[in-house]
Order: sequence, then structure tokens, then C-alpha cells
Amino acid sequence: MQGNRTPNRLANEQSPYLLQHAHNPVDWYPWGDEAFASARSENKPIFVSIGYATCHWCHVMERESFEDEAVAEYLNNNFISIKVDREERPDVDAMCMDVCQTLTGHGGWPLTIIMDAEKRPFFAGTYFPRYGVGNRLGFMDVLTRLKEVWVLDHQKVVETASTIVQALRDQASASFYGEVPLNILEIVADHHKRTFDDEYGGFGSRPKFPSPHHILLLLRIAHRTDDKGLLSMVCSTLDAWRSGGMYDHVGFGMHRYSTDREWKVPHFEKMLYDQAMAMMAYTEAWQVTRDDVYKTVVMEIAQFLMREMTSDEGAFFSAQDADSEGEEGKYYIWTNEELAEMSQELKGLLQVRPDGNFHDEATGNPMPENILHAKPTALRELLSHEEWMRVRPQLLKRRLTRVRPLTDDKVLADWNGLMIGALATAARAFDDEVLLDMAISAYGAFAQPLACHRMRNGNMAIDPMLDDVASMGWAALELYQTTGASSYLFDAQQSADRILEEFADEQGALYGVNQNITDIPVRQKSGFDSAYPSGNSMAAMLFAVLGTLCNKQRYRDAARVCVQTYGAQLQQFGPGFCMLLCAWDMISSDSVEIAFNGKCGEQPFSTLAREYTTAYNPSAVFVHRPDDDVGFELLANASYPWETAPNNSVLVCRGYACEIPRTLEAQ
Repeated sequence: MQGNRTPNRLANEQSPYLLQHAHNPVDWYPWGDEAFASARSENKPIFVSIGYATCHWCHVMERESFEDEAVAEYLNNNFISIKVDREERPDVDAMCMDVCQTLTGHGGWPLTIIMDAEKRPFFAGTYFPRYGVGNRLGFMDVLTRLKEVWVLDHQKVVETASTIVQALRDQASASFYGEVPLNILEIVADHHKRTFDDEYGGFGSRPKFPSPHHILLLLRIAHRTDDKGLLSMVCSTLDAWRSGGMYDHVGFGMHRYSTDREWKVPHFEKMLYDQAMAMMAYTEAWQVTRDDVYKTVVMEIAQFLMREMTSDEGAFFSAQDADSEGEEGKYYIWTNEELAEMSQELKGLLQVRPDGNFHDEATGNPMPENILHAKPTALRELLSHEEWMRVRPQLLKRRLTRVRPLTDDKVLADWNGLMIGALATAARAFDDEVLLDMAISAYGAFAQPLACHRMRNGNMAIDPMLDDVASMGWAALELYQTTGASSYLFDAQQSADRILEEFADEQGALYGVNQNITDIPVRQKSGFDSAYPSGNSMAAMLFAVLGTLCNKQRYRDAARVCVQTYGAQLQQFGPGFCMLLCAWDMISSDSVEIAFNGKCGEQPFSTLAREYTTAYNPSAVFVHRPDDDVGFELLANASYPWETAPNNSVLVCRGYACEIPRTLEAQ
């Protein structure tokens, strides 16, 4: 039916999420001056709906309300309606989410905001059903009441909106600066030990999110303290992720989170950042344990990316939907009959039952299908099972004939940066050319990595944000450490300088957007690591590594400020800043510079280099003898003894004081 409707203004947008709504009867505007000018001239309140392309409840609200002619007519007559893709405008989303959480005590998507023409919110909520149920208001009830308040008590609306925006500004200017507690890593380790689920792995109870940056920090703490118990918790958790239904056993890749304690029933969407962070965690776990199951997971995620998440230019798409044919998870589940050719032994390993093996999350009703998953204790048996190695590709081929979930083909610089960096790190650890080629191609797809942000098909949608510049800068550093190409080191330094010039306040604390973005009322700051690392954390990592590589105090100081900006909050809730504390682990450690005076990709030197690149040493950076003037200039402050060291040697340096060079001949 939508195909017969006249498209609205969203038809000219790039975002797949906005394009999904381009044929709604709602007279949508994108976020921009036109919408606010219309609201001002028509004296109407603004209805802002924020979501993303793979959001399940966003789809539900669209079907119930935004495709409904009566709802659309009321909105069009009484409101100016704006649709926002939270992934395209995370700054708008962050501001509105803060309002929602302050006013209601919770948040989520779709995010519903009512504001005035001066971009001042005065009402917030999340999903509203079309019709009220019990004490819960329906969407039309909400709109009607808000319209009445706008007309009958407009002065109260103005006062409320002004108070909310002032509170946002006060929050943005508030200082949480402080010294990092000396025992912060002990505090974080203790928190995770207390919340560890010793039966099913992971931390806390349902729902369970993977949050791999917690694993990255715990690995560092275990390494520092030689805490075998903490390492065991990490490995149990990684095993639980890979064996549970939260992992796609047929096509690979991580689903968003587990709705239950057992990691069995996932929320089925797949996010690029989850793949990136999981790849980092499994790579580092392999470096610590040499357990090849963890290497297998890294390679499986790469296969998934190549098959389903890579653009023609080599960059990575944002996400895949949880829904297909209007049902969440339908693409991924199997009836017993569909698995009839499977042996009972293999069915047992995959927990397949004739009557289905899970219950619907919303209703609690038993479902007749199966989510393939294994017990963690059976994971290694499953991965080496000859029948499964033969059957899995057949199931994938069959599944690819089904109606596939939507792939959000938006290309985001920050999420790509995480993925590129993860691939470059894994390529270095495993000495794998395929992973490295993926990283190089994706980075190359950003023809101007310092100038592009939320882009689709090569077109820039908006100025870069802190997340974008920091993540792409960190990715460039990882590519430099893997390849030795000075162009990547140059890009990383340019990113770091840009952050300090465009995003820092007088004290060095970082805003989420640069000074050129003026279409939001508040420039906010955040150091909290939520589902994936904050821009502040990635900037801290960029500064810390770059400062060590190039021996530049400016970047070391900037890294320290990134952490100390949130020192007071770290004292209260350190576990909310796990990626930031990974940077702090490096900042507060004695630096180790591993200098390669040879080509890592060429024998015989690569054999020697692998002894260092495969080892777990989170405080180390990898420096390569430059092959051009740019490289020598960038590393001039570090004074590495390239000229006096033998060719094809490795120099292990601490504070730029190097030990006797190692060569293969000297072994």
C-alpha cells in the first residue's frame, strides 16, 4: 500500500531508516532548518521520532501509528513531525535520550520527543502503542493531551522547555574532573567477580549484553595481577557467547544480546560494532591462552562480514535487522523437520528438540522452532564434529533462500573505525593477509578518512563527530603497527590534532561534536562506555598509543586528561568506563616500544617479528623503521637507533632505552 502513496520529504535522504518512512502518510521532515522554520511560522509543537533501521519496536510503532491515516492526519494538522536516524545523528539522539531518562527514568527506541521551534524539549517517552492498554496511554491520547497543553497553557510549556535545556547546559558544563583512584582496577575486578554468573557465564542476569570491552579490561587486569580466577571467568564468558544462541551458528556473527540468563534466546539484530568488539576480545583471549577456538571465532566473524556486511568499495555496513517477514528471528530458527537429515548425536549437541527448544520472550509461550545452540562444555566437540562441518554450509545455503532481514547499508565512520582496527589487530596477531586486506580496503573506502562521517555510497552526510575522528584515528594507528606504512601514522596524528583543535574545551575535555555543528542547543560531553566505546575513550586510546609511538608529551597529556575528566565518576562507577580504563592501563604502565628494523611481511624477518606480534602485551606499541622522510619526521622525537641496529632485528625498548637487538642469527 505504501508504494501508491506520494513520497514525503524523507525520499531525498540517504539514511535507510529515513527512507523506510519515506512513504508514510505522516508529513515527515528530516532534522534541519526547514522543519523548525515551519514550526515557528505555523506556531506548532514539534514531534521528533528517533530510531534506527534495525530497531524492532520502531517497526512496530510505524505499522501501528505512522502508517495509520487517522494518526497521520492528526500529526500533520497539529504538529511538525521530524524523523531522526540515531546512528546518523547520535548527537541529537544523545541530547533527547538524556531528556527522556531524566523525565521518565528510562530510555530506549523508538524515542519520542516533543519540543518547540527553538529545539527545546518539554515531553519525552519511548514506544507508545496505537491504543491505550490499562493505565498506559495510547499514542493518540498522548498527542491530544500535548496539543491541549500547547494551546491552553503555552506559558507553562515554554517554562518547562527552558528549564530542561538549561539543565542540559548545566550538565554539559559540569566538571567531573578528578584523580583516578589508585585501586580503580581492583574495584572493577571486584565488581565483575561479584556479578559473575558462575553457572552460565557473563555478568549480571537477564537480559545479558556481551559488552566485549569489559573482557578487554579484565584481560588486562588478569595479566597485571596474574589472577587466574579472573582469566577463568573471561574464558567461561567467551565460551558461553560462542556456544549460545546469541551467536549465529550457521552464518556466524554475534546477535545483539541475550534475552535470557542462559545466552540462548537472542535479540536477533546484528550490529557492526558488536562484531568489531567481539573480534578484539577473542583475538586478545587467543594471545593469552592460545586456545584456537578463539581464533576460529575471529575468522568466522570475518567470513560473515565478507559475505553480508561489506560494500562494493570495501567498507562495512551498519547492521542487520532482527525481523524478516514481520517476525523477529524468523530467518534464524529451524523446525525439527527442516533438520531431519541431521543425526541424533548432532541434534543433541545443538539442543534440537522435536517440539522446539525455546519460549517466546513476550508471551512466554513455547515455540515449535529451534534456536541452534550448544552447551559451553560441548563447544569444542561441536566445532570439530565432522558432520557439523559438512552440514553447516548446507544449512547456510538453504537459509540464504529465505526472505532475509534488512541490511542497513549506511556506512558509519566510527563503527568502521572500530572494525578496521579490530581487523588490523587480528591480522597482526594471526599473521593473516585476508584480515589485513579487509582492513586496508575498508580504510581505503574512506577516501578522506578525516573528512567523512556518516556516509552512504561515498557521500558525506554530516560533519565528523568525536567518535568518528577518534575511531578512524585509532584504526589508522593499528594499521600502521601492522603494516609499517607511515601514511597511516600520519593520518593518526592528523586525527589527534583535529580532536585537540575542534573538540576540546579550555581544560582539554572533549565535546561529542565540533564547533561547526550548531543545529543542536547543547554541545555535550560523555565518557561513559555503553554498548560500544565512547568517542572520549577511543580518543584516549589514540592519544596514549600515539604519544608512546612518537614520544610526544602533548598526546600523553591529552590521553591523561581524557581519563581524569571523568575521575570523579570513575570513583563512583568504574565498571561503566571499561574502554577508558583500558586506555588508562596503558597510560599508567611503563611504556614498551617494540621496534622492527625489518619488513614484517618478508622472510626471514617475519618469523622473528611473529614472536612479538602474537604475544599478549597490552602496554606495547609496534614501531617500524620508516622507509620515507615522513616516517622519520613523525618518529624523530623517539630517537630509535635505526642506524646502529642490525638489519632484520627487533629492539625491545622501555622509555626509548633499547635492549640489545635481537636477530634470527643470534638465537
